[in-house]
Amino acid sequence: MTQNILIIGAGIIGSALAFRLGQSGCTVTMLDPSGTGGTASSASFGWVNASYEKSKPYYLLRRHAMEAWTRVMLDLPNLPYHQNGTLYADFYGVPLEKLHSEHGRWGYPFEWITHDQIAALEPKLARIPNRALFCGIEAQVLPNIAACVFREQAHNTTYIKTSAAHLLTKGDTIIGANTPVGKIHSDITILAAGSHSQTIAATAEVSIPLDKPVGLLIHTKPTKQLITHTILTDNLHMQQRKDGSITAGGDFGGSSIKNNPKSGSCELFSRLRDTIKSNELEYSHHTLGLRPTPLDGMPIVGSPKRGLYIAVMHSGATLAPGIAELVTTEITTGHRDALLNIFHPDRFVS
Repeated sequence: MTQNILIIGAGIIGSALAFRLGQSGCTVTMLDPSGTGGTASSASFGWVNASYEKSKPYYLLRRHAMEAWTRVMLDLPNLPYHQNGTLYADFYGVPLEKLHSEHGRWGYPFEWITHDQIAALEPKLARIPNRALFCGIEAQVLPNIAACVFREQAHNTTYIKTSAAHLLTKGDTIIGANTPVGKIHSDITILAAGSHSQTIAATAEVSIPLDKPVGLLIHTKPTKQLITHTILTDNLHMQQRKDGSITAGGDFGGSSIKNNPKSGSCELFSRLRDTIKSNELEYSHHTLGLRPTPLDGMPIVGSPKRGLYIAVMHSGATLAPGIAELVTTEITTGHRDALLNIFHPDRFVS
């Protein structure tokens, strides 16, 4: 039976869900007031990886998602996804030996590279470390543009540029949402609105415990090719986009420099100029984005109430296509993959 699905949020998670659910034969309506590919997605670094997690179940989910990127590229080869690999000169205070050991036992393809190999890979680095870790399967993506591609290519999908005021209920069941353009009914409502999901869920007495750290990124004007890979140093992470611009940030969890974005941007740009040998770097602008991070750091994926499904997490850039596959299977067949078991919202119910 065809299901009517309402997705609240058109960032990379919601849009990837619309693509896979529409592909499976569901009728999908999407709501988002931004029209730009989502609020968090528009201010994301866009690093696709599985190196950031200490929990093996979360690591396995991220590995599944990385493989899902390869699969979805067969359907949508115009997605702004590029498997460029990552060079780890540092990892924000975590010893590289520990990172290599922890993830190596799970099969993550880290390899040690020497000073000369680093210099050959990234000759514009101002300071070449004696050794570093390299992972060739990691990638970069432009999440807001990817969200737009998913949405534009989604079958059986209607996009409405509006917000959800509150969820509609009938007894203990969620039956849709009330919006500025009227009531929209559905068989299943999916909350994929990032940090906004918390407020919307509360209208149906559903709690989503979230932290919302702010991420500051700077962006340069386009320049000639200076770096090839995603690079992590002791105080910077950076990528060069296909248009030649370089995006750089100071950390992934929110930091003090975001409290004053103007001075923080100056500090990050100064670090970037100290890190890359070039006289052609020119500052363009900065972005600030809320990172919708569940309190235990792991995704919230599952149904806390009949008719309602939650898909809220950081980082959507890595997880979107994998979550879309798994959630589509669960909604259309009733089978919940074991990969999702520990991420159910019920874990927060005491």
